[in-house]
Amino acid sequence: MKNALHVKELEEFLKKQQLVSTQDLLNFYHQFNPELPISTLRWRIYELKQQGIIYSPMRGKYALKEKKEFRPKRTKRMEEIANLLQEKFPYVKFSIYPTKWIGNLSDHIYQINSIIVETDIDVLDAAFYFLQENFSNTFLSPDQEMYDYYVSTQEENIIVTRLHFDAPLYKVNDNYYTPKLEKLIVDLLINDPVILPISYSEINTIIMNAIDTYSINFSTLARYAKKRNSQKRLNKLHLIGGTKL
Repeated sequence: MKNALHVKELEEFLKKQQLVSTQDLLNFYHQFNPELPISTLRWRIYELKQQGIIYSPMRGKYALKEKKEFRPKRTKRMEEIANLLQEKFPYVKFSIYPTKWIGNLSDHIYQINSIIVETDIDVLDAAFYFLQENFSNTFLSPDQEMYDYYVSTQEENIIVTRLHFDAPLYKVNDNYYTPKLEKLIVDLLINDPVILPISYSEINTIIMNAIDTYSINFSTLARYAKKRNSQKRLNKLHLIGGTKL
């Protein structure tokens, strides 16, 4: 199978391309076996993905997997909050992450750091008041004015906000999740409620750094952007060689 995949030749081929289609891969393998059927190609694509040689950033499109997966280490404060929420709301889905996951992708160093807690809208207020009892510097979906007046730059703040249905998430355990990078990109692009109090140009810089550093599923990105009504903002970034998502 290894010889049949022609990995070395494929890597050289993909390094010259930005994205290739199934037909492009079929044409590539036809130079070694002109009679190769599409059914065999599909098995080869599956094997190449399993080996981490290629990935699919868009439906029906493939690229060389040279970038790493976005799976930052969870913090102690995240785990502390998760344990409290799981005890209080054992059947409610929630997502937690620190804004430093985003800030680390910036060209600047941010003094302010927050923990973002997202939960189902039905228990949003209840979760906020519960966490506020345990952590005084807890805020509910702050807009820019609230952020400017009340959110401290000296503490690790907790921001409670809505978890949107079908948001791209990784499951940690039970009802505890963390966001995928595609979700963070769209949420930061909207930045309402405020995730980081930064300029639009800096948001764009962070997003482009994220895309340059990590593997992105652009189909997932586009789907979530549509759900958040931010397709136009995303398209302005021209993420894939000027191609609109």
